[in-house]
Amino acid sequence: MNAIDRMTQYLTEHHVPFELVSHRHTATSRQAAVAAGIGSRRLVKAVLLEAPECYLAAMIPADEQVRLGKLSKDYGKPFRLATEDTVRKLFDGCDPGAAPGLPIAWGVETVWEDDLLAQPDLYLEAGDHERLIHVQTQHLREMLQDMTHCHFAQPHTWH
Repeated sequence: MNAIDRMTQYLTEHHVPFELVSHRHTATSRQAAVAAGIGSRRLVKAVLLEAPECYLAAMIPADEQVRLGKLSKDYGKPFRLATEDTVRKLFDGCDPGAAPGLPIAWGVETVWEDDLLAQPDLYLEAGDHERLIHVQTQHLREMLQDMTHCHFAQPHTWH
């Protein structure tokens, strides 16, 4: 099953209305936000973290980065960014270099950034380089309400 089908099936099963949004092919989350004509704070990307025998996916706004020290301390595990090879293996059905904005659809433990709730609606990366999934924040919040969330992201420092 490809990524978009897996994510839309998951949303449908959880009664979350959504719409698909297409954009020109892009290589990064920031480029996808520009191509779709949305602010990067409204685009949700997933960052896969790994520790010995453990994975954690962090859902954050596209213009932020994960504070690894914060999550490592909170979880008591030495998290680091997962390799592209690990992302590709864990998120089967995604295009190379793309991670899904809804990693729980793959059964991966997920934590979400509280800052996402400040937006009225959100766009989830769809696991490819040309589509996003648009959802109302209230529906996503209801679906994720039992999952861990906190402030663990910070503005991205672009080099």
